[in-house]
Amino acid sequence: MRRLLLLLAMLTAPAQARTVTATVYDPWYNGRPDYCTGRAYQHWGISAAHPYIRCGTLVTVTHRGRSLVVPITDRCDCSSIDLSAGAAYRLRVPLDGVAKVGISY
Repeated sequence: MRRLLLLLAMLTAPAQARTVTATVYDPWYNGRPDYCTGRAYQHWGISAAHPYIRCGTLVTVTHRGRSLVVPITDRCDCSSIDLSAGAAYRLRVPLDGVAKVGISY
């Protein structure tokens, strides 16, 4: 029983922040349904895609002293995290490039 409680505590504890590469969704996806909810993707909304973080997970993304909590609403074949334009704008991530960001969840 003690081992089970320890395992559950480890699974529910937030992961350590790690640095990853962030990209920005292409505007082409605006209005198309996302993978997790089926709702229309809002290019200037606050959301993100990740290849394996569970749908609906709130991820804290940090870039140059700015932090923003974004929900994972989609899957991507990217190598790290794909931000909506709205999230990237608020974090000052270049809309036409890539940036190193910290993520924790």
